[in-house]
Amino acid sequence: MPVTDPFDPRIGDLIVSTSSVPASAEVVCVLIGVPQDLGVIRNNGRPGAAEAPSAIRAALGKLATSKIQDVVDAGRMCIADHGDVATVGRTLEQIHDEQHDVVARVVERGHIPIVLGGGHDCAWPTIRAFESVGKEYGVVNIDAHADVRPLLDGVHAHSGSPFRQMIETAPSHLLPGGFVEFGLQGAGVSAAHLKYVRDAGMHVVMLDESRMENIAFVWERAYAHASLSGRAYVSLDMDAFASAYAPGVSAPAADGFTPHEIGQCLRTAASRGNLAAFDVVEMNPTFDVDGRTAKLAALMISEVLTGLAITLRR
Repeated sequence: MPVTDPFDPRIGDLIVSTSSVPASAEVVCVLIGVPQDLGVIRNNGRPGAAEAPSAIRAALGKLATSKIQDVVDAGRMCIADHGDVATVGRTLEQIHDEQHDVVARVVERGHIPIVLGGGHDCAWPTIRAFESVGKEYGVVNIDAHADVRPLLDGVHAHSGSPFRQMIETAPSHLLPGGFVEFGLQGAGVSAAHLKYVRDAGMHVVMLDESRMENIAFVWERAYAHASLSGRAYVSLDMDAFASAYAPGVSAPAADGFTPHEIGQCLRTAASRGNLAAFDVVEMNPTFDVDGRTAKLAALMISEVLTGLAITLRR
């Protein structure tokens, strides 16, 4: 995209193709779209998330660059776009396999994949990619739901199953105790699923708990569990936000986080120097209002980019 105003560049002006990443770049973020909602449909959710990658990209491209411009101009940080994983005419399992291959290549190069879902089943191929790389990792799921439901018929993945699949992977490179469910809502998660996560030795921070003290402190404690390995993957389900902020999601919640709260958490995580992957999932343009949720998803990506820029300035 050409720079339309050299005095007011936008993130879209900074994005390059994966073949144009400068050799000087110390941090490379790679956008990967996964335009499918097959996993959401399998989980009895409302379809529409397949249109999210294009909506998020459009919103991201319009954001200003003041918080990252210097490190990008210096060639120290690069934002590249891989494009979309092929989905037309493919099964969910075939799409997952291709996403795994793309993310694994990005991770092996030491770059940071930023996956634009799609349903939350997109988390499973990313987790598989970390397993393929063969190094310890940790995960934080920012979500109203635990997404540890069993596979359908014991074999079919869906948008509610990725973190059960992760927990039950054996052998595993997931750091012991390195998974955190952050922001789960009592009205959105069953007691059995909470017990399942805790019995696996993992951690749960309920939305109500996060409000009992400063969220920055709560997040620091939670993120520490996932980042001990030196490779943390943060997965953001857009239904973690109250539906007033994010109406365009697969499963809206009346209550939830504010943009400021999660933006602060993501910026902090990215500034630690150990963020290895990020995704934004379950955004559903079919039900969005004036692009509100797409803009919020884009803003959260920009918070990650801002945090990475902070790391480079130290």
